[in-house]
Amino acid sequence: MKNQSLLSCLLSLSILGTTPLLATIIAPAPAIADDSSAIRKVVLFDLFQRGGFSGITPEVTKITFFESYALAHWFWGQGGGETLLIKENDKWRTVVSASGALHPSTLVRYDIPRDTARTIINLDRGAPEESLAVAEPFIPVLPQLQQQTDVLILLPSEIPLRGAPIYVSSQIENNQYKLNLELNSKCRGVISCTIGSFSAKPVGQLYYVDDPFTKEVDLAKGIQGYFIPSRCDSNSQPTASNISCRPSTIEWVWEGSIYRIALRGVGRNVNEEEAIMSTIANSAIEAGPR
Repeated sequence: MKNQSLLSCLLSLSILGTTPLLATIIAPAPAIADDSSAIRKVVLFDLFQRGGFSGITPEVTKITFFESYALAHWFWGQGGGETLLIKENDKWRTVVSASGALHPSTLVRYDIPRDTARTIINLDRGAPEESLAVAEPFIPVLPQLQQQTDVLILLPSEIPLRGAPIYVSSQIENNQYKLNLELNSKCRGVISCTIGSFSAKPVGQLYYVDDPFTKEVDLAKGIQGYFIPSRCDSNSQPTASNISCRPSTIEWVWEGSIYRIALRGVGRNVNEEEAIMSTIANSAIEAGPR
């Protein structure tokens, strides 16, 4: 029966003037193998039905599973995209397919619960199945951040800052966020009581770091980072509360966003600053999207 079904699929695609992709799956679990094969067929049929046939066979390059959902990446000609599918009554069907990356807000418009939408996208982008705890200051704001932005959220599991309690205020938009670390709950981003920030925003077509003191650093997962040491004017001393001093900064580009961490009063010298900032950045990267 399976052979007949596969033959029917091949004949149907041949009528459309192309040959379907037959992906090689190396020693998978039987259920996953069957699901992967079925998903590839559904995605291919969906793409052909949408039109734009160019004589080039589309390819399903990756599939991520979560509960009854699957997120498939595909590549066709000069471009690619993603398709979300759901399994109902032992059959897979397309929920939504689009060129480029799918986002939580897109899936929500198709009645996918927000938490489910973010979870499957996070898993697809490399989040571990068992997520690491986020650093304590971010615990109160993380649920709000997850609900209000489409950005993949990268935050460390710990921050090596000691002393007074740290409060977090947020500026959240659909495609960016900024979390300010503050010394009191009423600071609201005022520089004199802000010790740093964690932010993400869309990367432009021409990205470069224009500070002359920038140093390239190797971060986790092969990511290239850029570290800029703190600097003060000639009449200032580098203290955590000195607003005339530029904070230590480290940033990197990942999945279409610039991630930046800025902190004041970090380290006793440039080498120590770099080590601490790199450690925080690596913690955020290794924890994966939240």
